[in-house]
Amino acid sequence: MIDLTVNEEIRQKSIELARRRGIIIPTFRQMADPEQIPQPIKQRLRQVGLWEVNPLNLFRITWKNEPVEQGGLFNGVNVWEIPPALTGVKARLFALIGKWFPTGAHKVGATFGCLVPRLVTGQFDPTSQKAVWPSTGNFCRGGAYNSALLGCDSIAILPEGMSRERFEWLKTLAGEVIATPGSESNVKEIYDKCWELRRTRNDVVIFNQFEEFGNYLWHY
Repeated sequence: MIDLTVNEEIRQKSIELARRRGIIIPTFRQMADPEQIPQPIKQRLRQVGLWEVNPLNLFRITWKNEPVEQGGLFNGVNVWEIPPALTGVKARLFALIGKWFPTGAHKVGATFGCLVPRLVTGQFDPTSQKAVWPSTGNFCRGGAYNSALLGCDSIAILPEGMSRERFEWLKTLAGEVIATPGSESNVKEIYDKCWELRRTRNDVVIFNQFEEFGNYLWHY
């Protein structure tokens, strides 16, 4: 289960930071059912692009975004039914579409599920700690994006063989971008770097998607 132990002193720092930056954090219920989102927030979203670095886009961390790049609100789940001509079976098969999340991938939700419980309980100090996001791709991107929306410093760790566009995009959001040896399959090297950071720095919190229960909770 997620540890909900509260550190009130650090929690107050998160509250003050959110107040200064005008950050409103959505609930899991609102993400599952955007009809629960207050109307004033929906009206403001009409002026915000899907990938814009704007805290309002926290409310677009949902499968139910309107499939437009600018000013969209919400509708049904974005899915594609795969025709039997392709599958060769009679059963109806559907693929969930992550394109209409901010960052273009649903892992922005998984990283929200990891970081936000730490923020609201005071287990992560946004004034002194850095959120470390190790992955070969979209978990790292989602973590850097959420950190930027929530006013947190971040460190992105990914293999050096990933695309140049991915590195360039991350450099606009993450405070640090660390390239590790290898490419898509070189996961061990990513976590070797995490262990190095743990040993040598006291200002990092590593969000390992394979051990963070918030990752699984958000997917559920």
